[in-house]
Amino acid sequence: MKQMDEKILELLEQCLFERTQVAYTQMREEHPQLKKITQEAAVLSGEIERSTVLNAEGRSLVQRFLSLSKEADYEYQKYLYIQGAKDCVAALRELGVIR
Repeated sequence: MKQMDEKILELLEQCLFERTQVAYTQMREEHPQLKKITQEAAVLSGEIERSTVLNAEGRSLVQRFLSLSKEADYEYQKYLYIQGAKDCVAALRELGVIR
């Protein structure tokens, strides 16, 4: 039973990841400013990696920061997606559309 629960949680996590990626892609397409920002961030990330101003330790710190920032952003997206679904259900219940 425990293995089944873990498998279900793994499948739910995979589904949630895929849905947030679809939503993120759609959001970038619908909001040119966000698309521009993410493209600039990607360019800056590459510049940091190739930078001769930073030593190896400095580059490592920046890369760790960027990695943690991306991880936090994913958790934020996941939270918002789930909260949005909960809010939708609550609104539909309040309107009497569902029980």
